[in-house]
Amino acid sequence: MEVAKAETPTPSTFFEAATKKRKATEELDADHEARLRWKFAKELRLCDAWYMKRLNGSDVSKSRKKLAVSKSWVVEQVLPFFTASAAARVERGESERVIVHDCEQDSLHVLYLKKLKTGRFVFVGKWKDDFVIRRNLKKDDDIGLCWHGDESMFSFTAFYRN
Repeated sequence: MEVAKAETPTPSTFFEAATKKRKATEELDADHEARLRWKFAKELRLCDAWYMKRLNGSDVSKSRKKLAVSKSWVVEQVLPFFTASAAARVERGESERVIVHDCEQDSLHVLYLKKLKTGRFVFVGKWKDDFVIRRNLKKDDDIGLCWHGDESMFSFTAFYRN
């Protein structure tokens, strides 16, 4: 009985295998990126009530860890879609835990919506770490926030980077 002799791999076969693997990885990366872009575009279409904000110095300050948002936006576009008990807690000045989906990074974060004694509304928690530092946000960048009532979470995007 004759035993088949194994072929000795040559540098060209290793190169071909590596090239095939690299191309497959690039295709997967491009496919993943395309899915993220599609998902982001879908979120933009689904959410017509984007709150646009140009970040000021205090929003991205090293010492402050909160994002001030428009009172009218929160009162008209957000609180009516919270549960009655959650809306009441926010109105009393207590923090309400909210989920924020970063559209470009496809990541979820926890922030807290709170009404200050001055009547202004802010997001507190890891705003500085999860958004300002991680996304490298700067003064005069334009961001967007949108409440998705059906999913009980916010979407976040950086529309314009300075």
